[in-house]
Amino acid sequence: MSSFVSLIVLALIALGIIALGWWLLIASEGVYLGRRAVIWLYDLYAGRYDDIKHYSKEYDHMLLAQPIMAAIEPIKNPLVLDVATGTARLPLALLRHKRFQGQIIGADLSRKMLAGAAYKLDGDRRVTLIWTPAEHLPFGDHTFDIVCCLEALEFMVSIEAALRELVRVLRPGGLLFTTNRIHTRMMPGKTLSDDAMRALLESLGVEQVEIEYWQVDYNRVWGRKVGVSKPKLMRPLAEVLRCPQCNKALLIEGKGAWDCPNCHFQALVEANGVLHLALP
Repeated sequence: MSSFVSLIVLALIALGIIALGWWLLIASEGVYLGRRAVIWLYDLYAGRYDDIKHYSKEYDHMLLAQPIMAAIEPIKNPLVLDVATGTARLPLALLRHKRFQGQIIGADLSRKMLAGAAYKLDGDRRVTLIWTPAEHLPFGDHTFDIVCCLEALEFMVSIEAALRELVRVLRPGGLLFTTNRIHTRMMPGKTLSDDAMRALLESLGVEQVEIEYWQVDYNRVWGRKVGVSKPKLMRPLAEVLRCPQCNKALLIEGKGAWDCPNCHFQALVEANGVLHLALP
């Protein structure tokens, strides 16, 4: 009997370990294991990510590109930042919109997701891809007309820190477009209620906050940065790319790299065009 009981106990322990591993790696997508685990998982699934998500061009036009362009009318050539751009879902949706004539910078910390994005964009010069964290963006205050971050805030080290940075680089009157995860049973402590999200955004200087149902796991969140300013519009990367190390100078483009004239930080450019701006 004691041997049988021992086998039952061992089986329960094994099942518990399997269940814990499933929750940590699959259900919560590594978020409780730290940033490196999340990046590792996204690198691992980058090649299959689009197949898993089943994105639709028509869906993305109707629920991403179209409302963004309607919100910024009559502007056709905005300067856009897409944080956690992944495989370039949002940039591609905007590029396919017939009225979009702007410029997009897509940021992510998964180099393999960025590689997938670069492949799909196929050298389109209207998009620049950078490897950098959401909490430390290499841009000055009030740089962008539109700042987006979709299906990603719950994976940040701090939702508040990430949103604070998104708002910082958005110009007064500019459009913020993000999401809030609503099915949160598998991510306790890593998500916000809609009311908490609204309150946080308002405390960070975002007004006209609108939260609307989007899909099974997420609500769409829209807002405007408090104040009014002239549109920034598309411009050369050299006019907006700030050194992430000293935060004092704009980077200067060189051969295969961008250099800081102040602290001599060097941002390498991969063969696929992805710019490395994450600090060691």
